[in-house]
Amino acid sequence: MKLVLFDLDGTLINAGLCGVYSLNKAVEILYGVKPACNAGPLVGNTDLRNFKYIHKEIFKKNPAPAKFAAIKKKYLELLNVEVAALIKNKKYKPLRGLERFLKTLQKYKDIKLALATGNFEKAAEIKLTPLGLDKYFPAGGFGDNAAERVSMLKLAVKNSEKFFKTQFKGCDVFVIGDTHIDVAAAKELGFHSAVVTEAGLGSAQKLLRAAAELETKDFTDIDLWLMWLGVKSDPKGVEKGSYIMPANAIEHVFFSRTGIDEQRLKMFKVKKYSDLESGKLI
Repeated sequence: MKLVLFDLDGTLINAGLCGVYSLNKAVEILYGVKPACNAGPLVGNTDLRNFKYIHKEIFKKNPAPAKFAAIKKKYLELLNVEVAALIKNKKYKPLRGLERFLKTLQKYKDIKLALATGNFEKAAEIKLTPLGLDKYFPAGGFGDNAAERVSMLKLAVKNSEKFFKTQFKGCDVFVIGDTHIDVAAAKELGFHSAVVTEAGLGSAQKLLRAAAELETKDFTDIDLWLMWLGVKSDPKGVEKGSYIMPANAIEHVFFSRTGIDEQRLKMFKVKKYSDLESGKLI
């Protein structure tokens, strides 16, 4: 049995930085202070971590529970409005090929789908429901009770095991995201990792360094994704520069891409980036 965990922003939907905008606006409305930080430190992290980060940047301390709850309530109200506006202006859409890919995966009895997103559970509902994507993900992990992505992934697996009434080994968990943080967390837990780049939220340099098993623009090439999941063979080979899978016959296809060297090859074997000599990914 295999578990495929999907990130949300930049992975399932391409809606820019609607969450970051709504959070900044919530703080400004409630406290009359406009956050000075840009989206950089927030992208790829959990809502719980981002809320504390912004509050600490402004007030130099973590928010009290009541204050946190007030910000969260206002944030969700504004997010609802922001998503509705984006939909009205036709600027809110799923990544290309996504729904066809999800429907294809549902045909496999030994593949289960779940969310692994840093969004609060209610925020995920607000973002997914208008596009009808919520029906594909009956379980998952969210940013309500996990500040760090590794903890959120653990919750996603635990909740999925409870819902699907099965145990998932690390080698049977496949994480799909769009930033190097998704890859780093997956690797630390011994999970497979893949990234999509259409939304452009992730740093290209850090993604290159992170060395996900699969890096591609979107979900249009379903055969490519099914090969990564190990449910389809590769009889004809794949397009140069699009497929990454270490320790097999086509590994060299990716490493012939411009800018790839032996250092990136070594990164495939790294589980904890803190173990690197530099102590960090970049």
